Amino acid sequence: MRYFLDMNVPIYFCMQIGNPLEDKAKLFIKNKDGDSYLLCDYIVSRNLPKWLNRQQVILFEFNQKVKNKSYSLFSNEQSKILFPKDKISTERLILNYEKSKDKIKFIETVNEIFNLLQARINYFIRVYINEVVIPESEIDFNLKSCLFTWLNSNDSDAKTIASAVQEHNKKELNIMTADKKDWKKELLEEIHNDVLLKKKYPKLPKINYLQDL
Repeated sequence: MRYFLDMNVPIYFCMQIGNPLEDKAKLFIKNKDGDSYLLCDYIVSRNLPKWLNRQQVILFEFNQKVKNKSYSLFSNEQSKILFPKDKISTERLILNYEKSKDKIKFIETVNEIFNLLQARINYFIRVYINEVVIPESEIDFNLKSCLFTWLNSNDSDAKTIASAVQEHNKKELNIMTADKKDWKKELLEEIHNDVLLKKKYPKLPKINYLQDL
């Protein structure tokens, strides 16, 4: 089977902060057997690099706060690139630091994890990914726009799912994601409510979830 991976799969595989889905991702990836794993060009060339940049800002904010309790979180100009969920992650890191018994060890561990992310992502792509599909420039604008509407203006997910649908109509694949909130069968079926898109993309991929492994 060809599996088209959402970005959360390599992220969970490469992170080491104790999220239960990290183990699920490792189980799925390492039990590859004869399957092929795909990422879309948008994830590889744009979305993952942007995510990695945000992780470095999270690390910067964490280090500033633990060095200086009076530091005002997210007051630095570079923190403007952080998403709300990134800020929550930063605050959770600091809370866990404050609860930790060995604070020096905690700081060292956090810095090691975040500083190795780029290398771990590169390793994941080099070792486990068989194909990078659908150049970002070839993403169907009308297909992406249809998904964009139903994803509450989430351009990133719209481009990623559009890439999956386009590739599936070239050669069959299954989607693997951890996003049970937005990546749903009903979302894909919205594509077929558009007569022209249904004609152009008659086949819709199956969605699988890491949580269900």
